Amino acid sequence: MDARVPCSGCPPDVTLLGSAMWRLILCCWCAIPLAAADPAGRPVPGTPFFRYTADGGRLTFYLSAHAGGPARPIVLFVQGTGCDSPFILENGRILSGVQSTLHEVSAGSARIMVVEKPGVQYLDNPAQPADAKHCRPEFVQRYSLESWSKTLVRALEVARTIDGVDRTRTLVIGHSEGAIVGLRVSNQARGITHVAALSGGGPSYLFHMSEFFRKKGLDPEKELYPCWADVLGDPASTTRFCWGQTFRQWSSFMKTSVVAEALRSRSALYFGHGTRDAQNPISAFDVLRSELAARGRKAVLDRVEAGDHGFDLPGQEPPAGFVAVFGRILAWFRA
Repeated sequence: MDARVPCSGCPPDVTLLGSAMWRLILCCWCAIPLAAADPAGRPVPGTPFFRYTADGGRLTFYLSAHAGGPARPIVLFVQGTGCDSPFILENGRILSGVQSTLHEVSAGSARIMVVEKPGVQYLDNPAQPADAKHCRPEFVQRYSLESWSKTLVRALEVARTIDGVDRTRTLVIGHSEGAIVGLRVSNQARGITHVAALSGGGPSYLFHMSEFFRKKGLDPEKELYPCWADVLGDPASTTRFCWGQTFRQWSSFMKTSVVAEALRSRSALYFGHGTRDAQNPISAFDVLRSELAARGRKAVLDRVEAGDHGFDLPGQEPPAGFVAVFGRILAWFRA
């Protein structure tokens, strides 16, 4: 169940919306002069972000305002599963996602960026965003690892042309499904110097899902692999579904893994995972660590004892876990 509490430092009409399963929503007002942003962007009301469109409206991304002074590097946040917008409208109020937590932690040291997924429009907020059957037809038709990563690469290209952006350093932070996407983007885009993959596991999603089903008392041989065999038989289908997503989406993501993308990446790497993560098991993080060590690939490995999928510890309220891990990542990026 969602819980709403006042957002400290926000205007009177802004609230905090949290979801333990899929989404942490945080909207906070930051004292950054909006007039400092590039005039091509449109302000997202009640937030420090500006909305930009390109390529005939097919691309939409958001970038935090420039506070003046030296140019700041881009920190791109790649969200997890779902067809909802990073900004949603609820009861006449615009609520902002995890990117606002990241912006608050950055304290103006970076230009925080987030991008709409292919087929998703500004303020989209379906009832069940993690189930593709509730998403826009455009999303169902277009979304895959390939299309999403290409969209992010293009968004970064455009964002680097905006005034006040430091083009010498770029950090990509991906959470959950976004972890593998962020790593893929680091292998496709120019100028990404650092990548942080959070709660994304390590081996193929088939491993993650097998572990998930076992913890639920289900047999993967019955619940997982028969449907996967169907995916292999029709990998391009956007009308057939397994586990809430299209065959096309699953076949694209299953072709690779966090381990495979990390071993290809030339960026500095940071991996974070909570031992109490109920969605992607800590055993997947252990596989990642062993594979990196076996190949001599250096990385920062942040194993958060008792942390959940959002890094919250027992008794903590969101976004405490993200605040802590974002602080460590940004310190690493600045070092």
